[in-house]
Amino acid sequence: MVDHLFQTRVVEMEKPKYNSPLVVGGFVGPGLVGIASVSYMIEQLGLHQVAHVKSQHIAPVAVFVGEKLRHPFRIYTNRSGDLVVIICEVPIDLEGLYEISSVLMDWLEEIHSKEIVILDGIPVRGIPEDRKAYCVAQEGKCKEIGGKGIEHAPSAFIGGMGGSILNECLTRRTVGMSLLTPASINLPDPGAVLTMIEALNSGFGLDISTKPLEENVAQYNEYLNTMAQQFKKLQGERAKRQGGGEEVAMYG
Repeated sequence: MVDHLFQTRVVEMEKPKYNSPLVVGGFVGPGLVGIASVSYMIEQLGLHQVAHVKSQHIAPVAVFVGEKLRHPFRIYTNRSGDLVVIICEVPIDLEGLYEISSVLMDWLEEIHSKEIVILDGIPVRGIPEDRKAYCVAQEGKCKEIGGKGIEHAPSAFIGGMGGSILNECLTRRTVGMSLLTPASINLPDPGAVLTMIEALNSGFGLDISTKPLEENVAQYNEYLNTMAQQFKKLQGERAKRQGGGEEVAMYG
């Protein structure tokens, strides 16, 4: 018999009535785009936690969110039960990915989820010039979502927890797909989160306010422009002292 202390399972805090929910997941990945995007969703939509995932493959840590100590792998829903959001803020042991994704998918099938969308970033250095959202899914789904301004990614590799869930979807009835956008790996990137939220709104009819994000992006871009001007000024002064020379890019 498996010791319940080490058995991977979904621990429910309550049992709301679900209505064939859309499931959106965000996990550790490039630029932390997935985690930041679903955290924004939880806050803006006023979602409440209904469960967490317990497993020996999840680091035994607690996170302090919303003035509360919480498990790192949490599940939220809305009042109407047609949206479920999953977030995990710590990496999962490689050997535990299959077990956790399988147990999670069993639970999602029990609540009759209709499709799962994994949010993730495409890693780039510096600030991305491309702010498009890309779809990774079976051909029919990509064509459907493509009519809503989201392009089909030519190729992609989705690893970690998100990739494991999508892999599990291939052998089940639940539709699995991913939304991707270029994200900086060495700088905060609120623009990537804004792109993800806009893609969810257009692709799935969600009504998530983007105003706070837009203000954040504007402030961040202003900060970057100021930093770039200061960098250019210092670079010019340095070139004068050294009698010229190659310019160095601010973001390599």
